Amino acid sequence: MRVSIYLFREEVQDFGRLLREFPDGARLPEQRDVIDGVELDCEIWVMPQDPKPPMWAKYVSPIVSVSDLKNSTASVAVFLKVDDRFFAVCFGYAHSLLNGELLEPEFGLRVTANMADPLKVAAMQVRTLSENSRQQRSQTANKTRVAEFDLEVEKEWLRYLKADVTDGVDWASGVGGSQSLSLTTSQGLRDFPEILRALLSEFHSDSYKAKFPYIDNFVPIPKGDPVREKLWGELIAAVENPQGKKVGVACPDDLVGADVAYWKIFGDRKRREPIEELTFENVVAQLGDFGENREKLKIIPLNSADAPIRTKRNLCDYFVFEMDFNGETYALCLGQWFRIASDYVSEINKRVVEIEDVTGSLNLPPWKGGREGDYNKAACKAQGHIHLDARNFMIGGPHQKVEVCDFLTRGYDFVCVKKMEDSATMSHLFSQAAVSADLYSVNAVGQGANAIGYADHVRSLYRAKWGAPDGVEANRRMVLAIATDKPGPIAQSLYFFSKVNLVQRAMDLRKSGFKVGIAKIDR
Repeated sequence: MRVSIYLFREEVQDFGRLLREFPDGARLPEQRDVIDGVELDCEIWVMPQDPKPPMWAKYVSPIVSVSDLKNSTASVAVFLKVDDRFFAVCFGYAHSLLNGELLEPEFGLRVTANMADPLKVAAMQVRTLSENSRQQRSQTANKTRVAEFDLEVEKEWLRYLKADVTDGVDWASGVGGSQSLSLTTSQGLRDFPEILRALLSEFHSDSYKAKFPYIDNFVPIPKGDPVREKLWGELIAAVENPQGKKVGVACPDDLVGADVAYWKIFGDRKRREPIEELTFENVVAQLGDFGENREKLKIIPLNSADAPIRTKRNLCDYFVFEMDFNGETYALCLGQWFRIASDYVSEINKRVVEIEDVTGSLNLPPWKGGREGDYNKAACKAQGHIHLDARNFMIGGPHQKVEVCDFLTRGYDFVCVKKMEDSATMSHLFSQAAVSADLYSVNAVGQGANAIGYADHVRSLYRAKWGAPDGVEANRRMVLAIATDKPGPIAQSLYFFSKVNLVQRAMDLRKSGFKVGIAKIDR
């Protein structure tokens, strides 16, 4: 038998708070009594469903009568109290009956990690925590170790884990979970108090840290946690006074590359002009009293025909924000708050600082305005670099065409330039550099007019201007040049998730035989 198990937070003291609220007129669940002789501290709620025609009936009914065929799915939630904690054991769609705001957000994941055999992992799901968020689920035909899944688990939020249990557990064979725990067991419900007691012990254990040390890197803050209101208050303050704060706006990744003509903000009956360019300044200019209207305001993207191209979302889903509060680091991503482990923050900051800052030695001119292409041309003209912006190398395959860098210096620095707008922009910058370095390291052969090796192509460009690169090539360096008006070194200005990405890409660049540098361009 496979069951779904949820754990309610410690603040829950009685059965009366376990069900969610139901709107007027909605069908209500029914409470059932246990049969005579059953001694369980529990409540049982069922949600029967009226039989309905199956969804496929309308497709086959034109050629055959199926009016007598009906589907019905009944759901049951068994609430049990064990050691002063409340659990829900759910069957069917009973999870929809629960008061979600009172559930432990990572009960299933934590228990799975503690009980899992690390050599018999069946599936994993991760999510990137930035406004360019993506989810990736990976599973293998044969259960194996984490390294075989090819996921960047140290820099991403582990959302789901499924595995066989370790030896010595005779009451379960498999576990999997995120918020809920999916448990495969042959035990009956009469035995569940002991099973739930064991699961509670697993939830409180920290043995998972030896097997899956990255699980605590990002911890979601559940609804109902009192710290959330304080964090929202800090966001409101940052929006009203953004100077020196790591706050911005960015669209979700399902809009990257979409043909958005403009955005509309609405929800508080205030008339607003459409926003053609999604910037922090443009959004803030339309907010009004953000503190009062934070939960009301929505945003929707539209195309040039005034048609929505995605559903409306809460405006807060578009804000990105990082802050330190009471000795902890927090981040807002897609409307969800996360607490970032302090030791992980320290490790990432340490590794970013170790990347050489070449701002002084490269001495790039300030970016006074205009487009990126205009800046790159002006910098090359002023300092004599080889201009490569938009001069793509045709490579074919998944990358199709690749920009070597924005300009190449006489010292064999491959300089890639971007404005610091958000983590998604920085991700593009770091990825561009990593792809270019990888192609250079293997001297990948291009196509058409670029039917020569990638590294040979760069060497020929250098040779045409300065002669053979023999004396400098061994010290080749990829420089990530970032334009910002924020004060202080560039390493201190980056969003935390950009730092995580930078650390990973710096490792990739070094594996490709490049030194790595970062440089600040004043704006």
